[in-house]
Formats: sequence, C-alpha cells, structure tokens
Amino acid sequence: MSYAVFSCDLDTIDAHLQGYGFDDVPPCDLVYRRAVPRVLELLAELGVPGVLFTIARDAERERTLLRQGVAAGHEVASHSLTHPQPFRTLDDATLRHELAASRARLAEATGAEVLGFRAPAWDVDARVLRMVHAAGYRYDASVFPTPALLASRLAAYRRSRGKRSIFSMDMVGHAFASLRPHRTGDGATRLVEFPISVTRWLRFPVYHTVSHLVPSWLFGRALRSLLRSGLPVCYEFHGADLLDLAGDGVDPRMARHPGMGVPLARKRQALRDILATIARERRVVTYRAALEPAFAS
Repeated sequence: MSYAVFSCDLDTIDAHLQGYGFDDVPPCDLVYRRAVPRVLELLAELGVPGVLFTIARDAERERTLLRQGVAAGHEVASHSLTHPQPFRTLDDATLRHELAASRARLAEATGAEVLGFRAPAWDVDARVLRMVHAAGYRYDASVFPTPALLASRLAAYRRSRGKRSIFSMDMVGHAFASLRPHRTGDGATRLVEFPISVTRWLRFPVYHTVSHLVPSWLFGRALRSLLRSGLPVCYEFHGADLLDLAGDGVDPRMARHPGMGVPLARKRQALRDILATIARERRVVTYRAALEPAFAS
C-alpha cells in the first residue's frame, strides 16, 4: 500500500490577511487557541499522524501546544520565520535568516529536530531550494505541480485588497514538476521534494482549499482518481479550515478566504470525511517517516 501525509499549515490570521494585501495587521494567536486543538482532536479521532507547518516567530509562545503535538506522534516542520510574501524575492541574507532561524527556534521549542520546510504560498524556485538544503533541512513540501496554480493565483488576486503581482511566483517551474516525491538539485545540494497532490493526467489539484471552490462531486471524483493512481497522497489543509468566522471572533476581513463562511460543524465533517477516505486507502505517515527507505516511491 502506498502512503499518505496529512499536513496542516498553521498560517495565523494576520499572515492570511497580509497575503490578501492588508498591511500592519497585528499578530493574532486565534489559530493556536482555537484551530490547533481541533486539528489535534480530529487527527486523534482518525488515529493518524499529521505534520504541522508552523511559523517559527510563534514557537516559544506556543511551546506547550507544539510539544503536545509531538508527544501525540505528529511532526512539526517550518513554514518560515515570519511568513513573508513573496518569499522567493527575498535577498540571500534575509532568506538564510528565515530558513535557519525558523528551524532553530522550532527545534528548541519542540525538543525535536526539524527536517522539513514549506514556503509561504509555496513560493520556491531552484535558488530557494538550494538554500533550504544549505540550512539543514532534509525535505521541502512546497512544489504544487499543476497548471491550475495560475487559476489559484488569479482567484487570490481577485480576493485581495493589495494587488500584488500574481507573477512573482515561478509557476512554470511548479506546473510541470514531477508528481511523485523526488530528489532535487545535484550532488551535495540534493533535497527530497514532496509535491502537493494532483491527479495523474489532468493534474487537478487535490488540496483542501479547492474543495471550497469547486462542486463537491468534482472534488470527490478527483480524490477517487488520485487514490486509484497509486501515487502517494500529500494532502494539505490549513488551521483556518477549522475556524468559525463568527463563532470564533475571526477578523471579518477573513470572509474573503475560501470556506470561511461555512459553519464550523459542516467544515469539520467535510474535512473528516476526506481524511477518512484517504486513510482507508493509504497508510498515513509523517513526512519524516516518508523519508525512510521503506517508503521510497
């Protein structure tokens, strides 16, 4: 049986809003207070591990919560130090700091070595990946191998207040990348890349935000196609997928984020159903475990 990895990006509300073009948004810990306990509860209910991609500026303050996740068998990985966007346009010195400091802070907070990285908005290119490797990471999980990434960027652009360029990202480098986990670079710079899941032929994205943007029957068909393909399933969702806009007192500007208007109970059930469907067909592991030779694909 091939494997699956469930990863949750713990983007804070301020990080989401900054991505939508709102500046000077104060840090918000609502994702940690409300969403992360729900994520851990859901994964425990399903009896599966997950990977928590965490913004490391919050590592010390959230030490107890992160260690709770590690103790439950989950992996904590880096989602950068401060979640700057666009990520790949950072100069070398800033990029090195974002990568090295985030890894060190998360390791200190969790008591576990940090092996993995996912860039804000998946914004990596060959230079970034070389620097990810140089910072000591063993894997990256940022490549989204689908031409639909352009449509995703256009949709985000339309929802955004600040009209940043949609072309700041290396979309061509993503669109036609390998669908399977693979090594990038050469020689001493080789890094394992775990691409976000897409279907084999049409490269339709099987990513949780898309489930809020297309009819449920279409997303369900894509998920079944992915499972039939035998490809490893790297399924990504966000902490915000388990927040209730009104009930949790989320900044109302987050209403533009896909799925935020859906009642929490309905969102939780939909996410549970998708994860349970995958777990019936795949052995669910962490990315750390998937690095082991037994899981090579």
